[in-house]
Amino acid sequence: MTKDFNVIGVMSGSSLDGIDIAFCRFYEKNNSWGYSIELADTINYSDEWKTFLIDTSNVSIEEFLSRNIKYGKFLGDVINGFIKKYNIKVDLIGLHGHTIFHNPEKGFSVQLGSGQAVAVATGIPTVSDFRTKDILLGGQGAPLVPIGDALLFSEYDYCVNIGGIANVSFEEGNSRKAFDICPANQLLNYLSLKKNFPYDKGGNLSRKGKFNDTLFKILNNDKYYKLPIPKSLSNEYVKETFIPILDKFDIPVEDKLNTVVKHIAYQIGNSITSKSNGKNILITGGGAHNSYLIESVREMTKLEVIIPEKQIADFKEALIFAFMGLLRKLDKKNCLAAATGAEKNSSTGNIFYP
Repeated sequence: MTKDFNVIGVMSGSSLDGIDIAFCRFYEKNNSWGYSIELADTINYSDEWKTFLIDTSNVSIEEFLSRNIKYGKFLGDVINGFIKKYNIKVDLIGLHGHTIFHNPEKGFSVQLGSGQAVAVATGIPTVSDFRTKDILLGGQGAPLVPIGDALLFSEYDYCVNIGGIANVSFEEGNSRKAFDICPANQLLNYLSLKKNFPYDKGGNLSRKGKFNDTLFKILNNDKYYKLPIPKSLSNEYVKETFIPILDKFDIPVEDKLNTVVKHIAYQIGNSITSKSNGKNILITGGGAHNSYLIESVREMTKLEVIIPEKQIADFKEALIFAFMGLLRKLDKKNCLAAATGAEKNSSTGNIFYP
């Protein structure tokens, strides 16, 4: 006998592309999990909401608490619209929220979007705040997706997600290793906006540019790349460290884009080719649609690069947060210490009821 679980996963990434919502079906059979993404949408942010999220890191604590509820209500409304549009019945919501602060060294990581507000607005139990418990157990609170990579995508040697920040997950020995690789779409989108494009579609701008070896070497020399794993990158670090480097160089934007693409590909290759004898890489996230970046990764790694169907490429993280929410509701381990550096595996996330 198998039991189906119908769960919505909600993800808002650091690149501010929008809110990814995936309606997923999970089933457990013979001690292994199966899944399908039944329906999925990306709800683009208005300029007002983008500004709202960007500015939230600089407001007072009172304003922050107010915004946490306001954004939670907004997410609840978005989820209700999705449910009404497709006329679906949902058992649970797994909510990542939007990361405002990530500083595990100081003991915290904060994702905007009240889980309680979402539960009340939708009438559906909601699991959120997936990072805090792992940090309290000595971990980085990131990356979290390796549990999904291990249980849902085990046929791939490496799982790389190229979003605002690129991360990797792979088996080494008898454990799942994972870490943030480098800034990715955060840098590419930042540069594309200077040419009045929200992102570099297909890598067309990058492809036109010329490689700048000096910029390439400076980017690769950042201290983050010398840190041992497990490790994670924060949005704040990217803004404070990498963006000023790009701003300082007086070269065409296309040249900067070309060089950043080569930097991302180099760091991906550097992160995996020395780790095990893997033969293929599953690439998901917005970067999966950047053909110039994918060509550069193929060239750098010499491995088979697999781009899955669009629903998986675009909604894998939303799928996994739905899965993490379900595992938490079932009181099963959903966070791997080998990936985060915590003292032990844990079942993390707070469950909010309507």
